[in-house]
Amino acid sequence: MPDTPLYASRLWPPVRRRAINTTVSTLDLLESLGYIAKTDAIGVFTLLPLGLRVHDRLAGIARTAFEERGANTVGFPALQSRSLWEQSGRWAAYQAEGALLTVTSRSGEQMCLAPTSEEIAVATVREHLRSYRDLPVRLFLSTSKYRDEIAPRGGLMRGREFTMADAYTFDTAPDGMRTSIDFLNDACRAALLRMGLTGVFQAQADGGSISAGPSTEHLVLGETGQSTILVCDHCGHRGDDAVLSARPTPLKHPIVNVITFALTAHDGASAPAAVAIRSDLRVSPRKLAAATGAARVELLNSAELPEHFGKEAGTLTPWDCGKATLFDTSVAHLETFSISDGATGLRHHVTWSGTKDLPALSPTAVDLHRSAQGMGCGRCDDGHYREARAIELAHVFELGTQYTAAMNLSFTNEHGTARTPHAACSGIGITRCLQTLADLHRDKDGLRWKPATAPAALHIIVLRPDLPAMRERSEQVVQHLRDRGASLFIDDRLEPAGEKFRYANLLGLPHALVLSPQQNEHEVELIDRWTSRAPRTHISQIPDTWSQP
Repeated sequence: MPDTPLYASRLWPPVRRRAINTTVSTLDLLESLGYIAKTDAIGVFTLLPLGLRVHDRLAGIARTAFEERGANTVGFPALQSRSLWEQSGRWAAYQAEGALLTVTSRSGEQMCLAPTSEEIAVATVREHLRSYRDLPVRLFLSTSKYRDEIAPRGGLMRGREFTMADAYTFDTAPDGMRTSIDFLNDACRAALLRMGLTGVFQAQADGGSISAGPSTEHLVLGETGQSTILVCDHCGHRGDDAVLSARPTPLKHPIVNVITFALTAHDGASAPAAVAIRSDLRVSPRKLAAATGAARVELLNSAELPEHFGKEAGTLTPWDCGKATLFDTSVAHLETFSISDGATGLRHHVTWSGTKDLPALSPTAVDLHRSAQGMGCGRCDDGHYREARAIELAHVFELGTQYTAAMNLSFTNEHGTARTPHAACSGIGITRCLQTLADLHRDKDGLRWKPATAPAALHIIVLRPDLPAMRERSEQVVQHLRDRGASLFIDDRLEPAGEKFRYANLLGLPHALVLSPQQNEHEVELIDRWTSRAPRTHISQIPDTWSQP
C-alpha cells in the first residue's frame, strides 16, 4: 500500500516562507526544514513528520536486509530489570561508567532504560532454547536505546535517545558463530548500501563495553565523524588504531619498557602478564586480549608487582617476568637496546643474545602496540598512516559465551550433554544514518535524498493552485500516481513559483514534478534534484523507479 500523500498546506510544523541559510550545520538545516525538533533535554530530539518518514524507511531497509537473509524480527522492551543486568554482571559496570539511565518503580523495583539488548536477547532465547536442533537463532529488532552520554551534543550522531537496528545470533559452536558473523556483516553492508551510503568500509575495532572479543566497524569517511581512524596514504588500508597493524619508525637508541597487566579469563580466573614494548609506544589492550584469549585486560596495580614478579614498579626488565612476558614486534627483533636498571637509571647496549648478568632470550614477536599517525602501513611497504575522521554506522561483535555462560543459557547437544551457545550481535545506528545521509549528500541549495530514503519520492509543485482547473488537474495527477504506488509530497500552497522551486531544492526530494497552466493536459516537467535536468514528458512516461521509495 503506498504512503498517504503529504500536503505542504497541511504539514506540521507549517511551511513558512522564510530565509534559510544553507551554509548552517546539517543538524540546524534538518531543524529549520521541519525534519526534527530539539527538546528541553540535551541529546533528545523529536522526529517530525518528514524526519519520521526518513527514519522509518531506514529502519525498514535494515529489517528487509536481515529478514531476506533469514532473521526473525522481534520487539524487545527498552525498560529492563536490574536483576537481568546483574545476571550478566553489567549493572555495576555500566553504573560505574555513568552511562546507565535508571528508574525505580513504586514497588521499589530498580530498572534501566537499556542502552543495548544483549541481556534481554539471552533471556528471551533462554525461555525457549532446548536442543541443538533449535539452533542457529537469528533475531532482528529496531528499537529506541538510551545512554547518558557525557557530551551529547552531536545531534542525532550521539544522543541520549537513539534508534538502533540490532541483530542477535546464537550458535552451537565457534565455527557456527563465525558463520553468523559473516551473516551479520553481509546484512549490515547490504542495508547501508540500500540506504545510499556509498564509500562504506569495514575495519577491525575494539569491542568496548559490549565485548572484549573481535569486532568489525562499518564506517564512512566524513568530517562530522566522532571517530578517528588511521588511513594509509598509499594503499588506503584503514582501521582502528587499537587493532590495526603498523610498522613503527626505527629508533637509533630504543628503550625497552615492561608494562604489566591483569588478565581475566571468561571463567573469572585472573593471571598477571607482562608486555615488553618500545618506550615510545602504547600497548593495545584489545590486541593483548586477542593474543591471550582474555575476556578483560586491565593494568596491574603497582602495589601487586612485588607479589607477582618480585620487583618494584619502574625496575622490571624482560628477564624478570618469565613465561608471563609477551614481546611486541617493536622490540623482538632489536639488535641492541636499553632497559631500566633500577636506581642507576638505564642499562645500555643490551641484547637478546645475552649480556652481563642477563641470559640469552629468544623472544617471539606479537603485534601488541597501538598504531599511530606516521607509522608505516601494516599492509604495504610504501605507505604511512594518517589520521582521518570517520562515522561509525554499524558494528558487529563476536560475543562468544560472554553473556550466555553468565546468564546460564544452555542447550542439549546430540549426545545429550548440556552446552553453552556462542553468540554474536550487530547494531546499525538508524538515527545516526539519517543525519549522516543528510550531511554527506547535501549541496549548496539544500538537502538531497535518494528515492529509497526520502520522505517521498516525488515532490509535486502545483503552480497557480487557486485556479479550479489546476486543482482538478493536480487531483487527477495525484490519483494517477498513487494508483501506480507513488510516494508523493504535494506543494499546494498559494506561493509564487520561485518560492516553491526554492523550497523543493531545500527539502531535497529526489524528483520534482511541475504542474503549470502553460502545459497541456498530460504534459509535466520533471526536475532531477541530483542532476538539475528538467525534461518535459507525458505523465504516463514517468518511470516507476522515480516515483517509488
